[in-house]
Amino acid sequence: MSKKYFWTLSCGACAALPRTACLLPRAADIFGGAARSKALHTIMMKLLALLAALGGISEVASAQDVEYIGAIERAQRQRPAAISTSARIAPASEAGFPMILHGRVVKTDGSGAVDAIVFAYHADREGRYDRREAGPHSWRLRGWAKADQDGRFTFETIRPGPYPDRRTPAHVHFTIFMPSGERYHAGEIRFDDDPLVPQRERDASKQAGDFGGVRTVQSESDVQRVEFALRIDVSQQF
Repeated sequence: MSKKYFWTLSCGACAALPRTACLLPRAADIFGGAARSKALHTIMMKLLALLAALGGISEVASAQDVEYIGAIERAQRQRPAAISTSARIAPASEAGFPMILHGRVVKTDGSGAVDAIVFAYHADREGRYDRREAGPHSWRLRGWAKADQDGRFTFETIRPGPYPDRRTPAHVHFTIFMPSGERYHAGEIRFDDDPLVPQRERDASKQAGDFGGVRTVQSESDVQRVEFALRIDVSQQF
């Protein structure tokens, strides 16, 4: 598979990659045309189903992008030595409307995931992760925060924009690293005032309550605030 294919996997509306969802949300942009995109999608889905049937790939592994995981691991090698409960994703000089993300990460028993490291990244206000020449899986705006005794953390950043194709809503990605070494895809959050968020996602988020992925945006004169919660899901360990 080409580098462009892997870039498509990580840059679509992926949330947590192990989810069994459409793996080619932006194929039309990459490969040139909706018809060809549909054909590629059909071929890939049949291939993954065949591999699963032959026992060569599991349901989770079938949707994981190996290059994406490699990029996550490379990013962690640049993790700051000292991490606090409040951090930045976008630098203060980044163009865009200020946003503060108030988060909490909890374990499977509902208790706060003390000292968990939350890695977050998102696109800039134009919906781009980095310069195109930087290659796939390059996230210019990223940050790390450490959960406190109640599992809470805060990111200051800017509000990301939707992808340039204007079909994928603005979102922020998260990965959780536990002190004991486990690591988990933690999905993404989107914003309830974004008209690009489909109704089915809004409905699912409402059912999920505090852990829903479509979050209310509280607008103030000079900043927007979002509260959300991440729950560790053992099926998302990688």
